[in-house]
Amino acid sequence: MAILEVVGGIASPGLPRPETRVAARGHPLLAPRHALALLAGVLWVQWWAALPPLALSALMLGVAALGLWRWPRTRWACAMAFGIALAAIHGTLAVDARWPADLDGVDAEVVGVVVGIPARDARALRFEIEPRGAVAGGVEVPVGGRWRLSWHGRAVALRPGDVVTLIARVRVPRGLANPGTFDFERYAIERRIAATGSVRRLLAHEPAAATTIDGARAMVSRWIAEERGEGVTAALLRALAVGDQAPVEDHAWWVLRATGTTHLVAISGFHVGLVGGVAALLVGLVLRLAPRVGLAWPRRQVQALAALGAAFGYSLLAGMSIPVQRTLVMIAVVLGAVLLRRPLGPWSALSLAAVAVLLFDPLSVLNPGFWLSFIGVAWLLFCLGARSREDWFRTFGRAQLVSALGLLPITLWFFQQGSLVGPLANVIAAPWISFVSVPLVLAATALWPAAPELASAVLAVADRATALLWSILEQMATWPGSEWHLPEPDPLAVVLALVGVAMLVAPRAVPGRALGLVLLLPLLVPRIDRPVEGAFDVRIVDVGQGLAVLVTTRRHALLIDTGASYGRGSLARRVVVPTLRAAGVQRLDGLLVTHMDNDHAGGMEDIVSAFDPDWLRRGGRGELGLPCRAGDDWRWDGVDFRVLHPPPHFPELGNDSACVLAVGQGAGRLLIPSDIGGAVESMLIRAAGEALRSAVLVVPHHGS
Repeated sequence: MAILEVVGGIASPGLPRPETRVAARGHPLLAPRHALALLAGVLWVQWWAALPPLALSALMLGVAALGLWRWPRTRWACAMAFGIALAAIHGTLAVDARWPADLDGVDAEVVGVVVGIPARDARALRFEIEPRGAVAGGVEVPVGGRWRLSWHGRAVALRPGDVVTLIARVRVPRGLANPGTFDFERYAIERRIAATGSVRRLLAHEPAAATTIDGARAMVSRWIAEERGEGVTAALLRALAVGDQAPVEDHAWWVLRATGTTHLVAISGFHVGLVGGVAALLVGLVLRLAPRVGLAWPRRQVQALAALGAAFGYSLLAGMSIPVQRTLVMIAVVLGAVLLRRPLGPWSALSLAAVAVLLFDPLSVLNPGFWLSFIGVAWLLFCLGARSREDWFRTFGRAQLVSALGLLPITLWFFQQGSLVGPLANVIAAPWISFVSVPLVLAATALWPAAPELASAVLAVADRATALLWSILEQMATWPGSEWHLPEPDPLAVVLALVGVAMLVAPRAVPGRALGLVLLLPLLVPRIDRPVEGAFDVRIVDVGQGLAVLVTTRRHALLIDTGASYGRGSLARRVVVPTLRAAGVQRLDGLLVTHMDNDHAGGMEDIVSAFDPDWLRRGGRGELGLPCRAGDDWRWDGVDFRVLHPPPHFPELGNDSACVLAVGQGAGRLLIPSDIGGAVESMLIRAAGEALRSAVLVVPHHGS
């Protein structure tokens, strides 16, 4: 959003005056309707189950390009066809670069260059490589994209630019399939991650011959850690300076989500645009103090070059990730119009930026940041353009309100979560991060090579200033309404909500603005389908190795097991809780942990913290809850729940002591035997007999 808010002041300081409105209209190919047609074509492809052959897409691209140039009356259709063809080409190339599915899980010898900043946690070293070649089963395999690898146990210290030869168990990028949770497969396609895997053995390690950009970023990150320790503020400064988000702990991300300020920490359009805008303002100040310089070089063009140079430098420092590259493209095309003396109105600038980003990377539409950025800027232009001459404070406050309300439907669509304290938190945090933390940490980084002592002092000020802000955000994260969860919304409800927001923020002279509140109701008060009396729904949550099953009746909800806890966080917090929220579960009537192995009970504390269940039962020894025993039973909304194992006084035998639960009766029974082994299965068959007959069986011990 900061691209057109900060840097855009160079290209379009305000709405064009009446006498210049025609000149600022821009090239007809860049009209908003053509940008929307291009976007519609790109977006449509994302719903296709299969992509056409590459040659056919290339032919369609050429015909559409010719139509855009030669057939003015059908430009909108040609723009849409161009978007379809371009998205299909990029999608095909991204899919073809992935590791072959028939080699999924095999060990391969791979040679690659370490890119990005490797991150180490309690369990593993995690890093990315650009593969140069791979051999599996004695056959050379074509490689492309980036690979994301984990090295468990004792790992060699890797630096960006190192060339490694290693044996890795390579997999096709695959995520957990649950509603309301992070879609890693979509992320992998958008970021061109072609494979994931784990290192089995290092064969050769060639250190980088020279310091790369990523190597310099890693050095800055290490310097900040050495100077300021491993606390949360040091981690935030590392993220703001060089885009190294790995040190930011789960608790810190929770605070940022609860206060709606995650966008202030992730280096993207906001920070890159801010740095470019500050550079333009400083150069403008210099030119005003030395007016003779402006006689040789036009002020606005010099400002544009300074903004572009500063944005490019910060993009390099941030690692030139794909989102940062998109931001740089947006800045370059808007400032390019300034350098070429082509006047642009605000909407033309927005259309030009959208077209440039889609041409550069049509898979950008898979990233929530794309939608939040462009829709946010569009709302600001729609609502604040006519008020651009208001005082700064009122404009800033109104912008925060418009952004919070306008982006609410999109935020709920992508994340099923909002923050009622977010607008107030951003009023405090946005200028603080923008004008205090980021300038100080960048100044310290710039001073470090030449004046390390002065750099340390500046970094200390940045750390204290950020710590003060963080203490405020931590308090705000505990306020009522800081975490506002809703079920996964219906697309129609999102569209209606966007229309409702447009009515609410329309000029006061527009009649019926209050009706916008009615259009928000399907999104904010969704209808949740509940089972009828005597029936129940079952959702088996995908937690990988482990188990988590949600059983809901007409008015009750029971969770059986919680998934595992790994390293810095549990799958309960990252997967199970969002899945339950997306299903409309706001509270749990019961939590049954079948046994205390990590893959079943690792997230127990996080579930208790998030849902505060009325009761907790467990299998095996533990401090929380009551032990479950055969014969325990209850009835919810006409549905019977019965524990079949372990019997009273059964010894502690690990997996064989796990609770076995039967839900329902007759032909609609569900049986969850957890991790029991063959001996207990035989014992249950003899003891329970027909009580085991079920329509659905969750296979014991994950089928092993």
